[in-house]
Amino acid sequence: MQRSYRGKICLPFFIILVQRYQRYQPLNGGRWRFDRGLVVDAEDGGAVGRHRVRAVHPPDVAGAAPAGLWIRVSLRHRDESEYLADLLQDHGLAVRVAQPDEDDPTVTNEIVINQELVAGLIPAARRADTPLLSPADRPQAPRVPTHELDAVARRLVASIQRRVERNRRGLAHLALEDEDIFDDVAIQQGGGRRLRLVGREGVLVCLRVSELGRVRERLGAQATWELVSRVRDVTVAELGLAKQPALRSNGELLWVLPAAPAARVRKQLEQLNAALASRSFTVRAGDAEEHLRITPAVGLVGVSRTDPAVLIGRARAAAVTAASRLDLEPCTWEPPGEGASAQGEPSADAGATGRQGGAGRQGAAPGRQGAAPAGRSARARAVAAAWRAAGRVIGSTAAQALLSFVLALGLPYLYYTLTAQFGVDVLGPVYAFIVLALVGTAGSIYVEGLLALDPIRPPALPPGDPPPATVIIAAYLPNESATIIDTLEAFLRINYAGPLQVILAYNTPHSLPVEPVLQEMARDHSRLVVLRVSGSTSKAQNVNAALGIATGYFTGVFDADHHPAADSLTRAWRWLSGSYDIVQGHCIIRNGGASWLSRMVAVEFESMYAVGHPGRAKLHGFGIFGGSNGYWRTDILRRVRMRPRMLTEDIDSSVRSILAGVRIASDPALLSFELAPTTLRALTRQRLRWAQGWFQVSRKYFGAALASPALNRRQKAGAAFLLGWRELYPWISIQIFPLLGYLLLHPVPGRGVHWAMPFFLFLTLVTTGVGVAQSLFAYLLAHPDVRRRRRWFLVYALFAGLFYTEYKNALARVAQIKEIGGERQWRVTPRQVPVPSPAYQRESA
Repeated sequence: MQRSYRGKICLPFFIILVQRYQRYQPLNGGRWRFDRGLVVDAEDGGAVGRHRVRAVHPPDVAGAAPAGLWIRVSLRHRDESEYLADLLQDHGLAVRVAQPDEDDPTVTNEIVINQELVAGLIPAARRADTPLLSPADRPQAPRVPTHELDAVARRLVASIQRRVERNRRGLAHLALEDEDIFDDVAIQQGGGRRLRLVGREGVLVCLRVSELGRVRERLGAQATWELVSRVRDVTVAELGLAKQPALRSNGELLWVLPAAPAARVRKQLEQLNAALASRSFTVRAGDAEEHLRITPAVGLVGVSRTDPAVLIGRARAAAVTAASRLDLEPCTWEPPGEGASAQGEPSADAGATGRQGGAGRQGAAPGRQGAAPAGRSARARAVAAAWRAAGRVIGSTAAQALLSFVLALGLPYLYYTLTAQFGVDVLGPVYAFIVLALVGTAGSIYVEGLLALDPIRPPALPPGDPPPATVIIAAYLPNESATIIDTLEAFLRINYAGPLQVILAYNTPHSLPVEPVLQEMARDHSRLVVLRVSGSTSKAQNVNAALGIATGYFTGVFDADHHPAADSLTRAWRWLSGSYDIVQGHCIIRNGGASWLSRMVAVEFESMYAVGHPGRAKLHGFGIFGGSNGYWRTDILRRVRMRPRMLTEDIDSSVRSILAGVRIASDPALLSFELAPTTLRALTRQRLRWAQGWFQVSRKYFGAALASPALNRRQKAGAAFLLGWRELYPWISIQIFPLLGYLLLHPVPGRGVHWAMPFFLFLTLVTTGVGVAQSLFAYLLAHPDVRRRRRWFLVYALFAGLFYTEYKNALARVAQIKEIGGERQWRVTPRQVPVPSPAYQRESA
């Protein structure tokens, strides 16, 4: 019994001893075998040339690479590569020297040691201009190493040893340059469970430079290395990192951030991206210098108890997704949905695009008792089909509209009924609240109209020549191929004294006949640049891509149906030369006579851009960029960007700019002519997207606006009105109907409903009077081409008060239901056939 007990105690120790012995044994069968050869490429190309064989002593570092593993040394200078190769050969490695621009290894099972990897092991050699060898005093003497390269070789051999060990464990996909990250991840994983319980977790970050491929093609490998090294220096300074990020051979930076709240990490990385995007990096290209601007793309993943190589792949996948958006927003890797493969392929998502309602599991695993009977399977399929049909019905806009009316009318009526059953009288307070809400909102509209009568004037034109300017036209070509030629001709007619660059940034799922015509126009006009943005699916991605080639001091952003006034850039420069950073112009409908609906939209746009925007800018202390006919200082637009995952990327960029202290002006005399939807279906889709985009922005930034140190009290009140009250009002404005309905169906002695009662007449007057007032202000301030259509304004006064206002409120309620339900779908607004602007017609005449 005692012997058995001792055996149970000693057996685990014996197993551990054997495992440790096996771990440190050579991996080639127990005998060391060395490939004694330094293979140097021939001078005439890629063929293997001369061989130099010399005796090799036993390795100084235990665990050298096994037979069949080659090391390729590919530094900037051949003599440096040969020197380091000699040191590695002394440790029993088979080494060959290659040119720095060699892409594919000619030997299988080969590890590449490049300039970046070596520089990461030498603190003093992190700059590209620090050589590894310095010239000797005598011309024939060998060059002297400027660093402790023997220590570098020992570190490399140790890393190769760990690489071989991971190869034995099936982790060969982990690159040699990721060894340090492997160790940092392991440290964070050690205390990860306790930190995750309190909402904190270490984060693995991957940073890519989106323009790195173009820089490498144009300027070469050395300039690429210099650029990435300077990006790494800025990253260390901005984040205050104690350890420099690991630099991969493909130009990516990898580092691990310690456990911290997720919101703080994202804010730090957003500030890092803004700092990198706003800088100009200087690199050498031969004897000249190049000044480059970059677009950083950051991907991050939480350091969970997953293999570090898998975490690196996930961070890289998130960075690739961020690089496709070009919006400077860090992209967090998220686990794949139910439709993903079982292998857990990496997928990246910024976390706010929302899942579009996948089809669920495709083929569930059979139960433990074997396959289900055929009848049961049929019933299961029928139930699944019924659920899918119900989901389509619930997800339809008509069902959501019905739900919004049930919530806006049915729930208040039920509330009045229940409170009356318990003897609580809430009708008085509800009536007072409704009156105050309607009167207060109407009063703000009246004040905006009065302030718009005297808008802020731009400063005088500064002396001297104006700076270079850029105009970006974002287009989805299948939808706008019929209008794009006229649009480009209108922009090429702009009168601007300074250099002008017109960029057409478009995306299309397939080639179109108009594309060769656009290329021909670009060859005929030096101002025009035609840029097809591959992989883009949104206007925001097109604008972000165009910023990479923009050369102007300020940049105008336009949709593809706009015709700007000839003096628009000169007037925009008057604003931007002063204390303003962004100016929003006046968008005028040029196809108002196309249908009754386009006439209503034409008057509505005058109410928005000639009255609402300038009046609200004076009232709240800030303006709003409306997506088109807006001009930005280019450095600010590069720092803010536009986010493709937002349905109204213009409002999102506006609010983020305001929170950063940027000043936005509104100028009703900065003119551009555009097309309006001509059918109710097209208008409904457009306004539904606008309403949902506003609600999306309001949910995201309402709290940040109230707490922003960049806003004063007046601006915070304006932000609360735009982002808070504006979203509540569509639900409040309709509350008069359930109140009247309850009073009619449940008459109370002494409180009957009389249609001539003062409060009902007052509310009716306020509701209909707002539409009349908006029409009056719009008529007084409208552009002459629209103001001469007096009948349009009279019809709009009745149309807005009786129908159109509630139509937009109903769309706002449906949009909020869609946003809360996670339904975010961009629907393209169809364009009408080209309609020349009034200015163009006068020029032609």
